[in-house]
Amino acid sequence: MKKNLIHTFMRSLSAKLSLWVVLFVSILFAATFSLMFYHARQIVRAESIGKAEDLLDKFGIAVINKLHEKEVVTRQTHWWVEQNLNDTVEIGNYIRKILDNEPHIVGIAAAFKHGLYPDRKDNDYMIYYHRHKGSVVRSDSFAHASYLHQQWYEEPVARNKMMWSEPYEDYRTDDEPIITYSIPLIKDGEVVGVYGVDISIYWLSQTIQAQRPMPSMRGAVVTHTGAFVIHSDTSYLRPRAMFRLMEAHPENEYNYTAYKMLNGESGISFLNIYGSTHLVAYKPIESKQYDIVVFCPENDIMGHYNYMISLMAVVVLLALVAIMVFCWVFIHRELHPLHVLEQSARMIKNGHYYTPIKASKRRDEVGSLTNSFIAMRQGIREHLANIAGNKHKLVEQNKQLSAAHDRIEEANKVKSDFLQNVSDQMIEPVNEISRLVTEVRKHHTEMSQEQIVQLANEVDAHTQTVTNLLTKVLEVSTKKQEGEA
Repeated sequence: MKKNLIHTFMRSLSAKLSLWVVLFVSILFAATFSLMFYHARQIVRAESIGKAEDLLDKFGIAVINKLHEKEVVTRQTHWWVEQNLNDTVEIGNYIRKILDNEPHIVGIAAAFKHGLYPDRKDNDYMIYYHRHKGSVVRSDSFAHASYLHQQWYEEPVARNKMMWSEPYEDYRTDDEPIITYSIPLIKDGEVVGVYGVDISIYWLSQTIQAQRPMPSMRGAVVTHTGAFVIHSDTSYLRPRAMFRLMEAHPENEYNYTAYKMLNGESGISFLNIYGSTHLVAYKPIESKQYDIVVFCPENDIMGHYNYMISLMAVVVLLALVAIMVFCWVFIHRELHPLHVLEQSARMIKNGHYYTPIKASKRRDEVGSLTNSFIAMRQGIREHLANIAGNKHKLVEQNKQLSAAHDRIEEANKVKSDFLQNVSDQMIEPVNEISRLVTEVRKHHTEMSQEQIVQLANEVDAHTQTVTNLLTKVLEVSTKKQEGEA
């Protein structure tokens, strides 16, 4: 059934013409839409990049605002500590009150240079309160080591500027990784220590991730040393986590993007993350040694474009089908007279010359061909009618000839019988004449005059008989010739 349908379809002129039209239109559509999609993709890509940059800006604002909140608290409390450097007991009480009123701060330290308090026996003197198992406790050291060589203290003293530190972990703050906002303590124009406020980057990550502009978006903050300050996966909130990621993904595009982040550059990349393509946007935070990064599925950014491609593909396919159906119907309608002519030609081939064909009123080639075919068929019918008439005449003449032939045969038979009869009748007189002549020739000397006269009379009688028979033969021949004429 399928083969017969395909065979019938391939034999259809309207189907073939429709296929050629659809093929041409398909090529035209492909060229047109390829060009349109190319420019549309450029525009959509630019819009997507703009959307990603907007998400990056929103995420950056959320990070900066949250860090700024703690910076404000640190600067406000720093001023009081700096004004009361001579009373370390009050400083300790004040720090403790701050922790009681600021649940998101996990620790506060006031660390001083050597010799600032001569009455202190310890070379390193620090007032440090932090949370531990739900309580606020005091420690004399930070991370079981001298704070003098720790980054949160050393760099602010050396640069005389307020700054955020690199993440640390296991610093007696319930084993939470923390970052410290440090401000130098100034006395008589000289840096005499550092005042630092610690916040948990677990808390910071959870807080910032809750403020994401899009549910599918993920954000991160990374330092220039490769440590994550904010990440949706808290297992990466460790020093040098970026380098561990680079080792897990040794592909060039990952390393290239990672090094650009670590160098404080801005950019946008498309990377395969979690088994799907993600758009990754990154840029540095001004006045801080951090970079913010956002990554979200490409479909969320360019989903409307991908949907548009699918929609346009369906529209183009439906358009091609509609064009093919329209072309097939139109061409079939226009070629219908040709189908009628083709059927009529088959009927004429099979001997049906009198099947009626409606004259065409069209003034195009098809109409002219139809009317010419009708005229040709009429001519064939007239010619066949003439042939039929001539055939009838020939049949009648043949019948007449057959009858004449039969009569001639009958006459010839009669003639033959007559001649045979005459011949039989002539034999006896001729034989008698021959006998008498022979007898006269042999015995004429011995015969008398009377005998010779008698014999002559007999010969004359027999001759007269033969003459009469020959006369009858001549009469029959003359009548036959007259009858044939």
